[in-house]
Order: sequence, then C-alpha cells, then structure tokens
Amino acid sequence: MTAVAGNVWEFSIRELINKRIVTFRHLRNAMALPLDLSVEGCMSNGNGSVCGSTESVGGKGTKRRAYFNTLLFDPEDLRGMFNSIRLRKRTRAYFMLGASLGPILAISNPSDYIKALGILINEYDTYMSENFFRKSKGSDEHSSVMQASYESGIFSYLDTHTPPFDLDFLQVFDTFCQITVIMYTKLADSLLSIPITQTAFDSIAKIDSRFKKMLGVVTKELDELVKNAVTRELRLIDPLDMASPDNEINTDWETGSVYK
Repeated sequence: MTAVAGNVWEFSIRELINKRIVTFRHLRNAMALPLDLSVEGCMSNGNGSVCGSTESVGGKGTKRRAYFNTLLFDPEDLRGMFNSIRLRKRTRAYFMLGASLGPILAISNPSDYIKALGILINEYDTYMSENFFRKSKGSDEHSSVMQASYESGIFSYLDTHTPPFDLDFLQVFDTFCQITVIMYTKLADSLLSIPITQTAFDSIAKIDSRFKKMLGVVTKELDELVKNAVTRELRLIDPLDMASPDNEINTDWETGSVYK
C-alpha cells in the first residue's frame, strides 16, 4: 500500500514540476522584448500581432513566442502593463527571491535541497507579510527592524539586499524565470534519490504553491493584454463599434493589478 501511494505521489509531483517548467519557459518567451525586428511570418500594426509564429530576439537563438499561440505581444503593451515604477515592490520581491535561490542550487544533497527551499519560502512569506504588506505609521521603522533582523542572521537563506538603483521588471522577470526553471529541474532530479513520502509530497507542494501564486498574478495581467489587443483588432473590422460605451477598453494599468 505504501509503495502504491509513493508511486502516486511521485507521479503527481513530476507532473506538477513539468507543468511549472513548461509554464515558466513559455512566459519567459512570451514576455521577451525584441532586440531586433526580424519577424517571421507576422505583421504588427501596433496592437500586437495575432498569430502563432515566433520572432528572433537579439540574434542569440532565443525566440519570442505568441502567448498560448494567440498573440505576439507588442513591446509597448508589455512596458505599459508591467511598468517598473508602478511595480517597484513586486520587482524587488522577484529579484530578492531569485537571488536567494542561487546559493540553494549549490546544495548537492537532495533532502537538504528540498528542506532549504522550504525554509526559504517560509522566510520569504514572513518577510513579505511583515515588510511589504504592513501598513502603519511606523512602516519605515518596521522595515529597518526587518533589515536589522536579517543582518543579525535570523534569515538562513533569504537575501533581502537589492541594488541601489531601480530595477526593470521585465528584465528581472526574465532572469527569475530562468533560475526558477533550474530550480524545478533540480527538484525533479532530486526525486530520483529520495523516498517519496507524504511528508516529501507536502513539502514540495508547499514550495510550489508560492510560485503558482506568482504565475497566477502574471498570467491574469497577460490575459488582460490579450483581451484588449483582440478587442482593438475587432474594432478595426467594425469601426462603428468604437462608439459603443459597453465595449470600452480598460487601460487603467495603474489600478488594474496589484501585487499578491
């Protein structure tokens, strides 16, 4: 019975890991900004390109891909939705978690690796809830206390240091996707060396839940971009439809999404 349960848990975990790897790779390609304009089989009219092809990026072999085979995002739309100034806190959070993953990837023991990931996620959630979401008159003082706590060694793996300059969200997210794919790949390899028990399953599921929430926030915003772009395309077919107030496109990116 235990062996059967172990096989079921391992299958579920591997399926989950593969899904996350595919999703993070896809989002990285879908949100990549072009460094040249060598488009293969697509035409852009400034509203995004509705197609299923790819576009070369910077001559490095990287491909911009249409989001779920529906839309090749217009760079200006991406910049508008993922404004680095408006998303300063989220950009910093992604940078912080991505940078913290680096040293953990060097852990060779599979059990220690999974344990370290679990500790990191707990530390990250604690830091975010205390430092990013706490709203009070003493928030600045509280942030200083949290930073002092880190420097005192309370956090085992979370690195809260960030560069003394503004970060670009799309660049940070691109790197974050890369290191997350490496993290999940190493997690899949770790399953070959440890017994898959209920405890191991629960630990990995908890780790994954944090990254799943991050994906949910980004994909919701990308879905809104697709909706707006498709609506604009339809209006080109029926210009009279632009007079209808019921079909007004919501372009309020300042309040359209929040960090979760």
